[in-house]
Amino acid sequence: MSDESSQESFERPFRLFAVEDRVLAQNVDGKVIDIGAMESKNGQFCARLDSGDLATEPRRSPELALKALVGKLSFDYLDGLFTSEREAEVSGRLQDYPSVEFELDES
Repeated sequence: MSDESSQESFERPFRLFAVEDRVLAQNVDGKVIDIGAMESKNGQFCARLDSGDLATEPRRSPELALKALVGKLSFDYLDGLFTSEREAEVSGRLQDYPSVEFELDES
């Protein structure tokens, strides 16, 4: 068996945003979808996805909750959400909300 394909990396960029009480995701094409909730309690923030059973432990800021969520995501899972979900309506500029940029390996 050839091992060449495992040496090639296909990193795809994504961004997560904490917009009020929701978690939005943006792909390289600029499509924005609503993927979950950003819960806030006693100064702690927890990101919880609507589909599946993915959630973060409480963190001190929305950015830290988003970063913790990134570690739980796979390319196939997130790409599947972009295929099935309709584009989210966003009022205001996404750049003004807490966010995190990351890449997931497509292979």
